[in-house]
Amino acid sequence: MCDITTKADVSAWNAAILVRGLLAPRKARQAVRSWLGAEHPLRADVEQVVAELVNNSVVHVPVTREGDWVRVRLGFGDRFVRVDVVDPGMETADENFIPRRPETAEENGRGLYIAAAVSERLGSFVDERGYRHVWCDFALPEPS
Repeated sequence: MCDITTKADVSAWNAAILVRGLLAPRKARQAVRSWLGAEHPLRADVEQVVAELVNNSVVHVPVTREGDWVRVRLGFGDRFVRVDVVDPGMETADENFIPRRPETAEENGRGLYIAAAVSERLGSFVDERGYRHVWCDFALPEPS
C-alpha cells in the first residue's frame, strides 16, 4: 500500500505521542475528542477506530527500550478526516495486511475489521525507519 499520509491532500495535522499500555486507547479517544470537538459528525466513528488501532499496537507490537510509544495523528483533507496511527513496528514487519472478518465466537480480532467497515479507505505501510503506519480516511457528510 502507498504512503498516503505524506500526500499533500491533508493539512493541519494534530498529533499526540502516547505511552503504549492499557490507558493508551482511552487517551487516544480523548485526544481525538479534543481535536474534533464533541459535536463533530465523525467524532464517534473516529474515536472508535483510533481506540481499536491503538489497542492493536498495545497488544501486538512488543515493547522495547526504544519502542514504548504509539503516535496518533489526525489530519484534515478536502471533505475527509484522516487518522494515522504509528508504532515502532515489529522486527519482521509485514508490509501489507488485510482486515479479516472475525468468527462470531472470537473475542479478539475485530479492530481492523471495524476500521475497514467504518472508514472510507484504510491502509498501512512501513516507513524508512521501520515504523508501521495504519491510516484511515473518513468522509465528511455532505453539507445540508
